[in-house]
Amino acid sequence: MKGKIKIYVKNSHITFSFILERNVTVITGDSGTGKTKLINMVRNYSELGKSSGVTLKCDKPCIVLEGRNWKKELSDTHNSVVFVEESTRFITSQAFAQAIRQSDNYYVLITREPLPQIPYSIDCIKKIIKNNGNPKLESIYRNIRVKDILNFPYDIVITEDSKSGFQLFTRATEKYRVRCISSHGKSGIINLLDRYKNKRILVIADSSALGAEIRELVHFKAINNNRTDFFLPESFEWLILKSDIFAENNRIKTILKSPVDYIESQEFFSWERFFTHLLVEETRNNTEFEYPENKSELPVIYQTDANMESIINAMKK
Repeated sequence: MKGKIKIYVKNSHITFSFILERNVTVITGDSGTGKTKLINMVRNYSELGKSSGVTLKCDKPCIVLEGRNWKKELSDTHNSVVFVEESTRFITSQAFAQAIRQSDNYYVLITREPLPQIPYSIDCIKKIIKNNGNPKLESIYRNIRVKDILNFPYDIVITEDSKSGFQLFTRATEKYRVRCISSHGKSGIINLLDRYKNKRILVIADSSALGAEIRELVHFKAINNNRTDFFLPESFEWLILKSDIFAENNRIKTILKSPVDYIESQEFFSWERFFTHLLVEETRNNTEFEYPENKSELPVIYQTDANMESIINAMKK
């Protein structure tokens, strides 16, 4: 499944209207904000239809997944919006994470706990904002990115990437005498932050799969007197595609305007994988610019001063 999905759920007291832009949306927040009310309305409509007193409008079927037979129900569900609430035991399991990676559905996961077994974007972590009878879903982490890092006013740069992205940012920080360290994955970031907590730190990581870690990172920033900044592109490959290196590539420009219309969720569970695939395909058989599928070595052409600056500045756009 791909594309934006509009959902409208209404009863005599309250109306929810929102748009899903990715295959995984996490709704979190305090008790009493409407999370349980939303899922109960979807459940009532899916079981009783119009006689439930609920109106539900969506181009795709909407179901609530629960109970001991969830695996069988999920295997029989296709091209649908699947709601799951935190009271279900399986929502935090590896079995559930594996099952949804192989499906063609979109998922709305209602939980206050992070889900490290599932790669989901920080941009799709939502909270419900009360607005009389028309509550809104609002992204929680809308304003945490810095966009201008070209002069690197930091002591330490931590990159989630240990391959091509790490190579570029190591080169980029050299002339500023700033140390660049790889955390070798998302889970290692917080340990490095704690080790260098007295330094001015920049964290560079892929926002498209950082959802489970972002709350802890933001908390660290708050208690560390805001000495930590986050440079969070969709992915390193997205930054390259968005740079002036590909300014004349109309296909890439078109896709980047609305990636949701091109990313088939069953094939690319994470947007990071899609952008890597796109960059690999667009540079295949180009001797200078060919990007390796395993991302192990960044081609030299991307490491020239002009291209490095172009890649870093892509975030500003």
